[in-house]
Amino acid sequence: MNIPTESFINLLTAYGEANPPSMTYREGEDFAEWQARFREKLATLRGVLPERTAPNVKVVESVTVEDHTRYLLSIQVSAVATLITYLLIPRDISATERRPGLIVSHGHATYGIDSVCGVRGMDEGDNSRRAYALDAVRDGYVVLAPAWWGWAGRDGHLDRVGRRDRCNVIQMAASMYGINVLELHIQDGQAAIDVLTSRPEVDANRIGCIGNSYGGRTTMWLTIFDERIKASVPAGCMNTFRERSLKLSSCGIQYLPGILQYGDVPEVFSLIAPRPMQLQAGAQDSLITPTDRDEIAATVGRAYGLLDADSNFDYVLHSEGHLLLWEKAAPFLEKHL
Repeated sequence: MNIPTESFINLLTAYGEANPPSMTYREGEDFAEWQARFREKLATLRGVLPERTAPNVKVVESVTVEDHTRYLLSIQVSAVATLITYLLIPRDISATERRPGLIVSHGHATYGIDSVCGVRGMDEGDNSRRAYALDAVRDGYVVLAPAWWGWAGRDGHLDRVGRRDRCNVIQMAASMYGINVLELHIQDGQAAIDVLTSRPEVDANRIGCIGNSYGGRTTMWLTIFDERIKASVPAGCMNTFRERSLKLSSCGIQYLPGILQYGDVPEVFSLIAPRPMQLQAGAQDSLITPTDRDEIAATVGRAYGLLDADSNFDYVLHSEGHLLLWEKAAPFLEKHL
């Protein structure tokens, strides 16, 4: 018997074509009203979460290096969750000075917050170019870098994951309770902002958020759901959820369930307007489809234009790969923070 072979991709392709997103912006609509409707719809996709508690902070250790002090913090987020972070403080801050603060989000970097903060892996390949939290503190920012579930500081379960994808495994387990891991990370990020804005060295009105890859994706979501972020630099995440679904290539913690019923990444990024945002992408980034990248840039640029905020949007298409280039982000953040 010759059994015909079907592909699940064919199902997703046909379903998506028959059921395109229903809430994309239409020419002539009031853009601010569209933003409000779309944001309200996204809120309905958010699942259950543990109840937040006051962010009780414990200093686990501190290390002083040439130009900054690095604190390892434990932050109580809920009765069932503790967030591990690095806090990086420049050594040249005076007692009365208030600096801008940055939430720095790591992606699938080998060592998580250790990678972006330059703690380890700096001598391995091009990891030194991924230490954008270290670059930021050396440029005078107070930096708080949260560890996401599955990476250094929050990886005590990986012996059970084995060779499977660490993101997909925990998302499958969490979804049995109606919990989305991305939501846990948004909650963690908001607890991190609570701590960062409470620091005596930080001007709470000058908070930014940056990240590459999954760090860029979490920067996108956290900026949308927390208005305390005044400027953001998402990098390495200019691909659409539609494209990721058809390639069966997205990890399971990037999106809100059901998002493609209503919109895609261009619409989601458009919710950040008119707050300042620099979108970075690498021309040599093999994880990003150029046509999708260009569509996102055009759609988001139009969003800023409709709100008379063109000067707040900066699209950087650099010549390299899957990287956040601090030398491109630094002047943008200096201007807006």
